[in-house]
Amino acid sequence: MFGFVAILFLFFKKKVAYAIMVSGILTLFVVHLFKKVFFLGILRPAGFFGEENLHIVEGVKMAYTNSFPSGHTATAFAIFTIVCFYFSKSKTQYLWITLAILTGISRVYLSQHYWIDIFVGSLLGILIGFLSMSFFYKIKKIH
Repeated sequence: MFGFVAILFLFFKKKVAYAIMVSGILTLFVVHLFKKVFFLGILRPAGFFGEENLHIVEGVKMAYTNSFPSGHTATAFAIFTIVCFYFSKSKTQYLWITLAILTGISRVYLSQHYWIDIFVGSLLGILIGFLSMSFFYKIKKIH
């Protein structure tokens, strides 16, 4: 997802494309660190409850471990935080925020994550998106 959005911005706003690329690398690194070092082996819903006790969507391959945090949610929030900064004077911000939230909700709907996974993933994504933008743009203080 990072690559697709970054390529779109490369054609008309290179700084935003670079911020998206940096956020992609940071998100990958931070989520991997959380999942494989700090919270290794945390069971996902299918691993904890068993598939027979969950809503299973046909065609979705169930994962069983390394639940925390949600990488998909962190990715969506990182990208859409940057896009919201870029379109800060546009009402399309509501669309970007909604898409990020729906990404998180879909991870719970698909029984891949718990609510805490997507909550922390969203916070990480917002933080990473903000930090990535601040590398390339001055962020104005809100008074």
